[in-house]
Amino acid sequence: MKTRTKRLLIYIMYILLACSAQGKSPETKTSKAPPATSATMNPAFVNYINDYRKLAIRQQKKYKIPASITLAQALLESNGGQSYLALAGNNHFGLKSTDWQGLSICKYDAGVYACFRKYLYVYSSFEDHSRFIAERSFYRSLFKLSLTDYKGWATGLNRCGYAKDPQYGAKLIQLIEQYHLYYYDTAGENDPPYLPNATAAPVAKNKAAAPVQTPSKPATAKPAPAKKAGAQPAKQVRTPAAKTSSTAKK
Repeated sequence: MKTRTKRLLIYIMYILLACSAQGKSPETKTSKAPPATSATMNPAFVNYINDYRKLAIRQQKKYKIPASITLAQALLESNGGQSYLALAGNNHFGLKSTDWQGLSICKYDAGVYACFRKYLYVYSSFEDHSRFIAERSFYRSLFKLSLTDYKGWATGLNRCGYAKDPQYGAKLIQLIEQYHLYYYDTAGENDPPYLPNATAAPVAKNKAAAPVQTPSKPATAKPAPAKKAGAQPAKQVRTPAAKTSSTAKK
C-alpha cells in the first residue's frame, strides 16, 4: 500500500509540473517578440525628412528656430507633404491668409470654410513659417530656450497658441523622437541624414561587389597555361605564326 501511495504521489507531482510548464510557455513566447522600432516609420515621412532637412537647418541658422521643430511641424501640418494645402498651394505649415497680401487657397477646415496662404515654392513656405514665429511678440519667450531643447519649444508653441489642439506639443515631441529629428539641431547641411539602418547599405554593397571581382581571378590565371604551351620548342620553331595567334587571344 505504501508503494502504491508513493507512486500515486509521484504521478500527481509529475502532472502538476507538466501543467505549470505549459502555463509558462506562452509568457516566454510573448516576451521574446521583437519590439517594433524602425518598422513603424512612415516611408513618406522619411522621404520628406531627407528632402527638406537641409532647408530646415538653413532656417535654424537664419532664425534660431530648432530644425527639429520646423521638420516636426511640417510633417504634422502637411502629413509629410501629402496634404491638400501642400500639394495645391505649397503650404506646409497650415498658415492661414489672415493679414496676408499674397495668393490664397481656400478649403473646408474642421467644417469651416477658411483660406490659407499659397506659395509658388516650398522654400517660401518654410521661410514664411520662420518669420511668422520670429517676428511675433508672443513667441519671443521661446528664443530664450536652447536650440536643443525641442521639448521646451514644442510645449511653448502649444502654450503660445500656435494651434488649437491641446495635444499639439505632445504630437511634435512624438514625431521628433520617433524620427530622431533632434539629430538635425546639431547637424550641418552636408552631414548625412539620420538612418536607423544606415549600416545595412554598405554591407549590401560589399556583398554585391564580390561577384564582380571574381572574374578577374581566372583572367590572371590564364598566362600560366600559356607558358606551358610555349615550353614545346618544336611547335614554336615550325609554326612561328602560333605566337601571334596566342597573343591575339589575350
